[in-house]
Amino acid sequence: MNMRIALMIAALSLAGIVQADESGGDICVPEGALRGDAQRGAALHLQHCAACHGADGRAEVIVMHMDEPPRDQSDPAYMKTLPDEYLYLIICKGGAALGKNYIMPKYGDVISTQDIRDLLAWIRTFSGT
Repeated sequence: MNMRIALMIAALSLAGIVQADESGGDICVPEGALRGDAQRGAALHLQHCAACHGADGRAEVIVMHMDEPPRDQSDPAYMKTLPDEYLYLIICKGGAALGKNYIMPKYGDVISTQDIRDLLAWIRTFSGT
């Protein structure tokens, strides 16, 4: 694990965002290869994400109870500011856990870690980042 990821995990652990499970391992820890199969991620995105983020990540949808829509995931300048570790965590832990909108659910209890990796890979195709 590289130093940047280790520091991010340590900080998130102190903040209570990354927690140990009963076996002592970490849940929702972004480690290893974080980008999975983008094609598999496309179907998952349509099922779980497109209603709020749009089918193409542009968030050109109206979402109830949101003061502002999700950011445009097809914007390369914006997406370059978000490390894969951050995207993995927000998918796994949800928006509220990372100071974003509470409407973004936590999917770590719903889909597998491989599904999260596949979603991340698909989301990156929108911006080419």
